[in-house]
Amino acid sequence: MNELNDLYQSAERLGISPSHYSIDGQLVYAKEESLAYFVKLFDPIGKPSKTDFRDTAVYRENEPIDYTFTHLSLSEPIIQYQLFDEIGQLLFSKSLSSSSSSLRLDPLPFGYYSLQLCGAKQSYFIRLFVTPKTSYQPTSLQQHKAWGINTQLYSLRSANNWGMGDLGDLRALIEQAVKYGASFVGVNPLHAMFGAVPQWASPYSSASRRWLNYVYLDINALPEFRLSRAVQNWWKSTETQEQLAHLRQAEQVDYQGVSALKLIALEKLYRYFLTGKSAEIVQRRQDFAQFVREQGDDLIYQGLFDVLDREVHQTLQQEVNEQNIGWLGWPEKWQYVNKTQRKNLLKTHRTSVDFYVWLQWLTHCQLIELKQYCQMIGLELGLYGDLAVSVSRGGADVWCDPELYCVNASVGAPPDPLGPIGQNWNLPPMNPRELQRRGFQPWIDLLRANMQHVGVLRIDHVMGLFRLWLIPEDKTASDGVYVHYPFDAMMAVLAIESQRNQCLIVGEDLGTVPDEVRSKLFELQIFSYFVLYFEQRNGQFPHGNHYPQHAFATVGTHDVPSLQSFWHCRDLELFAQLGILQGEILAQKYAQRVEDKQALLDSLHRDGYLPPHYEGDALSMAMHDHLNLVIHQYLAESRSRLIGVQLENLLNQEVSFNLPGTGTEYPNWRNKLTLSLEQIFADSRIQHMLHTINQSRNKE
Repeated sequence: MNELNDLYQSAERLGISPSHYSIDGQLVYAKEESLAYFVKLFDPIGKPSKTDFRDTAVYRENEPIDYTFTHLSLSEPIIQYQLFDEIGQLLFSKSLSSSSSSLRLDPLPFGYYSLQLCGAKQSYFIRLFVTPKTSYQPTSLQQHKAWGINTQLYSLRSANNWGMGDLGDLRALIEQAVKYGASFVGVNPLHAMFGAVPQWASPYSSASRRWLNYVYLDINALPEFRLSRAVQNWWKSTETQEQLAHLRQAEQVDYQGVSALKLIALEKLYRYFLTGKSAEIVQRRQDFAQFVREQGDDLIYQGLFDVLDREVHQTLQQEVNEQNIGWLGWPEKWQYVNKTQRKNLLKTHRTSVDFYVWLQWLTHCQLIELKQYCQMIGLELGLYGDLAVSVSRGGADVWCDPELYCVNASVGAPPDPLGPIGQNWNLPPMNPRELQRRGFQPWIDLLRANMQHVGVLRIDHVMGLFRLWLIPEDKTASDGVYVHYPFDAMMAVLAIESQRNQCLIVGEDLGTVPDEVRSKLFELQIFSYFVLYFEQRNGQFPHGNHYPQHAFATVGTHDVPSLQSFWHCRDLELFAQLGILQGEILAQKYAQRVEDKQALLDSLHRDGYLPPHYEGDALSMAMHDHLNLVIHQYLAESRSRLIGVQLENLLNQEVSFNLPGTGTEYPNWRNKLTLSLEQIFADSRIQHMLHTINQSRNKE
């Protein structure tokens, strides 16, 4: 019994929950072996280094700071303290009596500070987070409601891309969206993927969340492309043009084909970049060198990862899966390397590494140019980006910084009525103890990297900043436990970076959310996520005046079917064909779908979007243009400050970009839109829908 009590106490001290309440209110106790597993995983081993942060504390801007340090169990009295700003500049230094156990600081502007507690023989560092009162709130949203277009960037067709949507297509979409009154254009995560195996396509299981997917480059817009005669000749050749035509006409994105063709061009362009004599290219070489200096070793290591991964997977004679993706499939000598080994690898592969570093710079530059373009033409909120909850276990982020991630644990979800066995997402979590030890610098760096190009950032599974359902290695989701993260500190960083980058935050808060999370999101004015599909209650959907005001509202998400597919139950047909849903469970899903559709029709009748004499019910009525229009009108006239309109829904396309629970059985993250950008914005029906949505948003 004492051993069990000790286990519970250790678990609670480390933020590991011995029990939790299920979605239906039942108290569920964690398995003892799971508690013991994570206690061992998170309990620190050895003494902290002199540069480690011994503690973190959160305060509000312009309020006095009282800090007590009795809980630190220090080995000697504190006789002096010093305060530094985030770049290490000393702000002031004061003495304390040896009997002091606390100190008071005057109010500080929001930001990051280091408090150094000095004893006679040793010093201790404390990271202070001074948080703004709220996250960034655009002035425009205080004056009127806004809307934007959301799309899966890879799905775009155009006369100019190389077989998948790219940053040139994104520019064209931005140009069109502004004409109809949109305030933002949203895209899927642009996180760096596995260049060696481009068919590993999920943007929510990326190689890195900090770096970018260079396959989205608009190569034709690069100065090197315009200036290189050799590349122009290659581009105009019959063989190249035939490949392009084939890739553009494909019904699904051929990532391998697109990536291979783009790399041929980029390698040619890189050689020109290194040798070009024009003033423009000389200046670009200087800008590139400056970028490399600013980004430091982290960027170089990302490039090294790309080189090693390409070298291995060019010869790997087996299908890539979650067990051998990225560094998991490398020779053992490369899987875990120390600083000396890494430097030696860099010496050997430096030329190739520089090429991949250059690709990161090109992608960064094009996104900066897009941000400037948004500002120039009046897209008020700019780009709407997406930060995934974690990265692939075999990715560069994990390989470059293995201490930061728990590679022998996975993020998932506990069992519930909709998923009796729970979910295992096969994504490694960040180690909360390591985050605290480093003063949350990795979290700061990650947010800065993702906010620098966008005006709105969606935080996937924002609940993960409070707690994550973690699953031991080689176990099922039912063996998991909730592990709490340093929520106040992580939210403070989110608010600070939001203000500094002038980036509006949307927190994806679907499902059961504890009151502590709701309260903090409300306090910091972080927008919630409101998905129409999930809002049916007691046979009706909410009146527009009952929508949450401080929210981003949308019909669906990347994980659910398009409106046309939802209405015609094509997703359920797919689940049945693949054997994922069968029998009574499938029948229940169909019955629920009919109920949801009827509730939506009744709600549209209730609110006057469909006239009283309008005939038809959920069983007999197909989706049609007018119904599609009034559903979007109903969404647009709601009081939510932001709404997102999915491009596929304007097209009436039956599509699921991602079918949860599937892998190779379904072409996730590959489906294209049925119409090109040129066709979409030349379509009078779509033009009418966009005008109607804009007028509905501007109603007062």
